[in-house]
Amino acid sequence: MCVVEVYKSGFDPPGDVEFDDYSASMRRSISESSYLDNRMEGRRHSRKLWPFIRKNKCSGPADCSHLPPEQRRKKLQTRINNINQEIQREREQRDALLKMREVYEQNPQMGDADSLEPRLEEVKQSLQRQEEELTRNQEQWTGEGETGWGQGGRWLGGQRLPSPDGSYTEDHSAELQFKSRSSEFDDDFEDEEPLPSIGTCKSLYPFQGQNEGTLSLVEGELLSVVEEDKGDGWTRVRRNLEEEGYVPTSYIKVFLDSSAKGAMTYI
Repeated sequence: MCVVEVYKSGFDPPGDVEFDDYSASMRRSISESSYLDNRMEGRRHSRKLWPFIRKNKCSGPADCSHLPPEQRRKKLQTRINNINQEIQREREQRDALLKMREVYEQNPQMGDADSLEPRLEEVKQSLQRQEEELTRNQEQWTGEGETGWGQGGRWLGGQRLPSPDGSYTEDHSAELQFKSRSSEFDDDFEDEEPLPSIGTCKSLYPFQGQNEGTLSLVEGELLSVVEEDKGDGWTRVRRNLEEEGYVPTSYIKVFLDSSAKGAMTYI
């Protein structure tokens, strides 16, 4: 005690340090997570009980004007194929329900035919929506095939791309993977001869053509023009008589031959 009395500073001892109690929020988070897990488990269990219930996966027509012509054409074709598959499945379900209802009507002891009416009506409505969606997409596809496509499958409509600010970024989410091509387009392009050159162009900016149907550019590169911009912001060019594809018109300076139709296009 003597030593303490000699060396004590005389300052009051510090009080308790205040701190935030995070355990309450952690317990609340765990509780919410358990609640969400229970909801997801309930949904999975509901899908097992009702396997016929399925959401409509087909979406309406989207604006694809920022894509090169091949991308737009194939995107429409893929959407039509997906809708056809959905329609086929809906028809199979409808036929199965009709057959089951017929069996119940002939053998009432096996089940109540009236109990199938709500589900049958739901399938019929879904089938009608799918067929309407298919009609809209087919009309759009037919319209592009008749009025929107020029020589070599070139799209004549759409919006022009804005002038570059020194860089260009493609929409990679819109890039599609295809393993098959429509037989109609196969017949159209199987025996098609390469388009003649109508002029030359010089690239003003580098461009990474990572989407199908596009061609990469190096700044200052000279290329042959085989098809000029028809209003959608893309020009068809060729390199070394082998590589051919579309590039943004705002990224090149075009010099058309005097015998070709049109005038010089530049940014």
